[in-house]
Amino acid sequence: MPSAIEPLSRGQLIVAHGGVLTGHWEFDLAILSVFLGIVVYSFLLPQDAPRGLGRILIYTLTIGFLVGALVLAVFGLRSVALGQ
Repeated sequence: MPSAIEPLSRGQLIVAHGGVLTGHWEFDLAILSVFLGIVVYSFLLPQDAPRGLGRILIYTLTIGFLVGALVLAVFGLRSVALGQ
């Protein structure tokens, strides 16, 4: 019975890095992190925005998401440069 998936014993190399939008999961997570950073920061826009500790928490989460996006972008560029 023929299979839809051929075996890998013929020396074929399958490159499936696993990204939905860009083909690289690092870049996809970086885009998601930037989006989540924008969503978190948007909680400071209304007139009844939190004050004090809530505002510090929102700033911390926003900066964390943006720094995480930068780190993921660096890992993504590294994997692209190494051809992985």
